[in-house]
Amino acid sequence: MQPKVVKPDGGEVAKHDGWEATVKIGGDVTDGALTVLETRHDPGSGASAHIHSRESETFVVQEGDFIFRVGDARVALGAGGVVFGPPGLVHSFEPGQDGGRLLHIFVPAGMETFFTRPRDGSPGSDDQLRHEYGIESIED
Repeated sequence: MQPKVVKPDGGEVAKHDGWEATVKIGGDVTDGALTVLETRHDPGSGASAHIHSRESETFVVQEGDFIFRVGDARVALGAGGVVFGPPGLVHSFEPGQDGGRLLHIFVPAGMETFFTRPRDGSPGSDDQLRHEYGIESIED
């Protein structure tokens, strides 16, 4: 394991429809221990309810306001707010009217490739990708 410094505008960026993800620290640096990535969201571009079967996920709100679903609870958080979700917890988030920016910490690593992998938009391709990464979509 080696130290790594990433400047605010550094990292591998993957742009998607209404949001983008930047891998700040991946499993290649942490020997698989964790992944740190940043996401930027336009209004309406959050994540629908889902469960990670393998990873815990911590969210740190960097900019903007978000509504999080954490299990059965819904909570509004602004900059500096933090949410932790262990594997198996239903969660989702939705940015406010101005969009926002989140820092995500996944333990163990591996989710960085989910965010950076190209999406072809074909029917069922997102479902297949989620399945490969142990993510189960949940009806809200």
